[in-house]
Amino acid sequence: MPYDDPSLKQFEDYYLSRKPSERERAENWAIAIGLQKVDGLTPSKHLLSVAKKHIEGKISSEKAVQLVDRYYETKSGHDEPEDKKEADRVSARINQIIEEDGFYLAPTCLTGLHGLIFEGVFPHAGFVREVNLRKREWVLRGDSVTYGHAPVIEKTLEYDFDREKEYRYARRSKREIVKHFARFIAGIWQIHPFREGNTRTIAVFAIKYLRSMRIAATNDLFAENSWYFRNALVRACYGNPLKGIARDFEPLERFFGNLMLGEHNELKSRYLLVGLTEEGRRKLRELSEGKVGQDALKAKGGQKKVVRKGLSEKGCQKTSDRLVSLLGDHPTLTQEGMAKAIGISRQAIQKHLRNLKAAGRIRRVGPDKGGHWEVIA
Repeated sequence: MPYDDPSLKQFEDYYLSRKPSERERAENWAIAIGLQKVDGLTPSKHLLSVAKKHIEGKISSEKAVQLVDRYYETKSGHDEPEDKKEADRVSARINQIIEEDGFYLAPTCLTGLHGLIFEGVFPHAGFVREVNLRKREWVLRGDSVTYGHAPVIEKTLEYDFDREKEYRYARRSKREIVKHFARFIAGIWQIHPFREGNTRTIAVFAIKYLRSMRIAATNDLFAENSWYFRNALVRACYGNPLKGIARDFEPLERFFGNLMLGEHNELKSRYLLVGLTEEGRRKLRELSEGKVGQDALKAKGGQKKVVRKGLSEKGCQKTSDRLVSLLGDHPTLTQEGMAKAIGISRQAIQKHLRNLKAAGRIRRVGPDKGGHWEVIA
């Protein structure tokens, strides 16, 4: 499995191993680390070295958790940023949970998984939230999903799980199973039982559930598509009748179609933006491929702008303003797409992005791959 994420590149060699156990352990670690991108987290070098030892059979998954915990009791561990600590501890625990057997279809299994995954990370690990939530979502243009009402979360979970127990998978076609499973997972995600860590917990729950039913699934799809998975959940759980917006399960079905049926659906978060028309999707695709910038150059006789050292302050400001405007309309645009749309080099784009972030005009939300830019008013 070739990976684009630098954190996962080192696992590729293990997929060529003659030992099935090494391939399986590498896949589990890729899932565990990839799921951290949901919250924009990346692991430390220490975690990656521990993962290699476990993949090669030198230590157990339990020992891997212990080594990570002990590391953060040392001076070197204390010097690591808090986000590294969370990414490392959660990755090690998810790897151990995925590797081990054992699953039961009940709300207590879900809360138990949350407690195991976030032990020592969140003080409320394993506890159902007691406060209501609202989260601004870029894919909803700043609006929020309506999450489960805190006082009735446990009863709502029980209702959803009781209905799931009545569903007979053996009598359904593969396509029907994908549609049903997508709706069940979206339903418990919308309840959002926990204050933090819902997407990561529910992803692990989904993997364990599929394996318990012996449903073949390419679970390492979570490794590089966890950000899409979350945005697809958002779209499946959001409706606004006043704006004529209905819940859209298709993006989530595409994800599970790839996962469970081996399909090759395109999984791009930028196409999930609410209210995006087919024309809008076409323009986004053209921007990503650089066609808009190329057309603009052709219209100007093929002359390409070059950023020079002597560029005036006014000229830099004008370019920065154009870039902010472009990101406001196309928050998921790549650096290459920005460069071709504006007509400057990618290195110049990177410089403008650094300056705009330092000035507090834009910020990056989510991982480098699959995330988006947010313009700050």
